[in-house]
Amino acid sequence: MEVTPFQEQQDPELRLGEGRSRTSAEKSELFELKIWLPGQGAMRDLVRAQSLQQAIEFAQNRYPKCKVEVPATAAKKPKLARAKNGPRETARRRLKLVEKKGESTNR
Repeated sequence: MEVTPFQEQQDPELRLGEGRSRTSAEKSELFELKIWLPGQGAMRDLVRAQSLQQAIEFAQNRYPKCKVEVPATAAKKPKLARAKNGPRETARRRLKLVEKKGESTNR
């Protein structure tokens, strides 16, 4: 995406283009950044770059006069554990007890 003269008139500090606000390198990754826009608040954006510093630079080029933060990584969700005292397990235990009683009385 090249900067058109109309975009330059709207915001002369806008620096867009390959190598300035994005990359197409094979070894690039997505970095999640929190971008504070003046007068608008914060937004989260995924920026493709080769390093975190390059991602911050791309975000500052894409959104002039913004403050960029790196949000803390979210904690992983805990693994769900199944309860061992559910209705199926209770029915299975009762069936085993009944079978054991039947075997012991048949002897």
